[in-house]
Amino acid sequence: MSSLQENLLERAGELQSILDGITEPLVLIDPGFRIRRVNRSTLEFSGQPGFSSIIGKKCYEVLYNRNEVCPYCPMKDMRSTEDNFNQYFEYPKSDVSREIFHSVRGQKETFYLDFYPIQKDGIVGSVLEKVSNITRIKEKEEENLRIRNLASLGIFISGVAHELNNPLTGMSLTLQSLLNNLTSIDPDFFKKRLDMMKEDLTRAAMIVSDIISFAKPDKLVTTSADISETIQKAKENVIWVYPVLSKNITWEMLCEPGTIFQYNPVKMERLFINLFKNSLQAFDYGEGKIRVEVRKTRNMVHIIVEDNAGGIPDNLIDKIFSPFFTKNKMGIGTGLGLSICHSIVREHGGELSVKSFERKTRFRVSLPFTQNHGFSS
Repeated sequence: MSSLQENLLERAGELQSILDGITEPLVLIDPGFRIRRVNRSTLEFSGQPGFSSIIGKKCYEVLYNRNEVCPYCPMKDMRSTEDNFNQYFEYPKSDVSREIFHSVRGQKETFYLDFYPIQKDGIVGSVLEKVSNITRIKEKEEENLRIRNLASLGIFISGVAHELNNPLTGMSLTLQSLLNNLTSIDPDFFKKRLDMMKEDLTRAAMIVSDIISFAKPDKLVTTSADISETIQKAKENVIWVYPVLSKNITWEMLCEPGTIFQYNPVKMERLFINLFKNSLQAFDYGEGKIRVEVRKTRNMVHIIVEDNAGGIPDNLIDKIFSPFFTKNKMGIGTGLGLSICHSIVREHGGELSVKSFERKTRFRVSLPFTQNHGFSS
């Protein structure tokens, strides 16, 4: 054997030692889906006794016990007449990845596959596949998610109990007052107390409506309506339901009548009630201004709802549309309002975004401007 051959064998042995030191399976695949090189971890992964029993075999047969190319393989459409992988990898970002489920010795595992093209003179003549077992990582993520969801559920339940307790307590006290004054009750006093009960009932109904809307959204039915009328109605209702919170608030309404298009007025009113309620709660009984503006482009209607209640911290702004999230004190608010807003806008094929700047919060509701008449679903 020549010194050149000995040198090549030595280098090949060094390369194999390096590959065998990697604990994740590495597989070199040619355009015929034949295995050209593997490391020792691949033998353990595939259950093969040695390198000779795996080299030259089809990768999908040996690694994944399939009779044909894997459906998640980036080269699955490879034709037998092709002699390279050029068309399956784009330059410069040429590597691709997949997350899959695969049974190993009867146990379902989660794997992350990375495919790296091996280029020579601009031709991808082979692909290196790296197999990473991420089952434990996924299980940990799922466990953390369950813990977060349980914590959120606890906050949600506490919030629902608190929110419902307020109107129920109000109705109970009002009824007790009426019972104690039945013999000498003044008609005006009686009417005033009934109005208070009606207000408490409305608040309780809105809380229940929030929960039902989130858990089981209704089928969307739209009609031609004026968005300015819907916004005005939402404003009047939120002031009526939250008179104390609204007392020191100035409203700037830049929405002239006449912007008529297809949407669901009931759901859209619910959306704006939630946005207005969110702003009122942010003011915390203080003074401030809520600005509402409607802008129309050729294909879209944009409704801006802006308040100067202090803005939203950067670490919270990405979370506000999440279910059960609330900035309020523990037990106050269900945390469903903005999540429901997001769902309503998405139902209408629109977008809801939020921006915080200069101690202001600006919500933008963007809806498709469709002018079909009548009802649709």
